[in-house]
Amino acid sequence: MNMDIVNQKNSSHDKPDYLENGKEIPGPIFIVGVSRSGTTLMRNILNESDQIGISRENHFLGHLLGSEGMRYKFQQFGDLSVDENVHKLVDFIYSGEIEKSSKLRRISAHWRWILRRIDRDVFLQKVLDSDRSERALFTIMMECFAERKGKQIIGEKTPAHIRYVPTLMDWYPNARVIHMIRDPRAVFVSEYNRRLKEAQSVPFKQLKKIPYLLKLYLLAQTTVTWAESINLYHQYSEKYPGRYYALKFEDLVREPEKNISNLCNYLGVEFQEKMLHQSVVSMGFQAGKSGFDSQAADRWKKNIDPWMNTWLTRHFRQELRALGY
Repeated sequence: MNMDIVNQKNSSHDKPDYLENGKEIPGPIFIVGVSRSGTTLMRNILNESDQIGISRENHFLGHLLGSEGMRYKFQQFGDLSVDENVHKLVDFIYSGEIEKSSKLRRISAHWRWILRRIDRDVFLQKVLDSDRSERALFTIMMECFAERKGKQIIGEKTPAHIRYVPTLMDWYPNARVIHMIRDPRAVFVSEYNRRLKEAQSVPFKQLKKIPYLLKLYLLAQTTVTWAESINLYHQYSEKYPGRYYALKFEDLVREPEKNISNLCNYLGVEFQEKMLHQSVVSMGFQAGKSGFDSQAADRWKKNIDPWMNTWLTRHFRQELRALGY
């Protein structure tokens, strides 16, 4: 499936208006994709807009393991229509118990941000004033960030939520999803470099001691997650015309102004020159003073083991060709 055709169809699709008290409500924006595909870069770009406030990872819906999703942990507090249960839930978040509940990794970045920046009583009142559904809790998390930044359009970036796009689309009929796609060979190299630098969670802390085993593990992980991502790309392109937008990392860094402008048109927001001004985007990708580094798209070629390159190239031969790699 040609990505340009998909996005042309999506960009030209009539966007419905959703009204609340007679005012049009801009839909939330969700950024998804495999790890190291450019989701952080996309978040940084959109957050330069005067209108958009995209929060960091929250893994509310799930992670590699669905049980690691915060919504499942919150279910232990039962019926939230009971005020006492809401107080217990908020105590769980602010007492430190939420950190202890994450067995395989630290709690996600946005939860740490909430604990530092949002007063407990403010968060509690927001939940009490809502309909107390899972959707309401998820929305409150996004609103906290956007309100703090003075932005109108809410959103969040959790790459793993690519598995839960149907839930997002069901919860928010006017949502827009941006799916970042990157060459799997570049994803593999970037992920390896990242894990060498910050191997804090299981199993990376252990595997880091034997770099070659770490490479083998990440090769298998990249193969599985990238295949899943591309399968979902095909599904979502057909199922959600007008609400789903796929963008290649390589296209973004090579022609940033063109692609960001097209994306803004799709989102219905104004393109602003400052969206092009990215300093440090993420580990392994830096933009110089003049803007984006177009060479970031191909830097992986100098840092990949030949046989691992061969494996990924042969395994994804058809997909790579179809996507223009």
